[in-house]
Amino acid sequence: MTRTTTPASIESDLPYSFGNPVPLTTRSSAQLWAASAAAFALLVAVPRWLPDLWGGALAALLFVGVQWAGLRWAVGPAWVALFRRPRWRDVALGLAAVPLVIGLPALVALYALGESHLSGNPGLNTLATLPLGQLIAHLALVAVQLLGEELVTILPLLATVALLHHAGMPARWAVAAAWVVTALVFGALHLPTYQWHVGQALLVIGTARLVLTAVFIYTRNLWASTIAHIANDWTIMAFVLASARNAA
Repeated sequence: MTRTTTPASIESDLPYSFGNPVPLTTRSSAQLWAASAAAFALLVAVPRWLPDLWGGALAALLFVGVQWAGLRWAVGPAWVALFRRPRWRDVALGLAAVPLVIGLPALVALYALGESHLSGNPGLNTLATLPLGQLIAHLALVAVQLLGEELVTILPLLATVALLHHAGMPARWAVAAAWVVTALVFGALHLPTYQWHVGQALLVIGTARLVLTAVFIYTRNLWASTIAHIANDWTIMAFVLASARNAA
């Protein structure tokens, strides 16, 4: 079926929010928000309890698993609608979005905040010190965690769209409002990572999230935005590693 960008297409293609394949009620929408919140809490807490590679692995798996369980709880067997098999077009669009995911936040950082006012990501600073085996394991864990980061945005997005639409908001406006709200929430989740730099978390990370979510909204495929997210973060990590080696 050919997709369009009309409100009718939004209602027919966006999973759950408008009743396809099953509707999200107020209760099931709250369940999705609760699952994402609980999963994020575990992502933060588990590495503090188990401060090693195994703790990181458990945290990433719980981050994805708890949200999947929440989706399964909310919509039953219809959870598969969010994990549709990607087409080559979805893969291509996910990869094509990477320059925007990198470039637009960089422009916001440069012109809205100024490079000298940015905080670094401490997790990137240790990459060059990892042995090859640990580096490969780290990249694999990052991919799992990024799937969780897609869920922690997309599940609340779908729930928020459903709640706003139930309240009488037109489909297109409900999607637009949820798109912005969940991007800001996603940025806020990164506040500890960037030393509580509000501008950087909400504006820079939030802008990247807007692009990633737009990939999902356009393709209606979680794997497309996940591919874009993984490719973006791996590209940044590759750049950091290359810079570290050139400086050595």
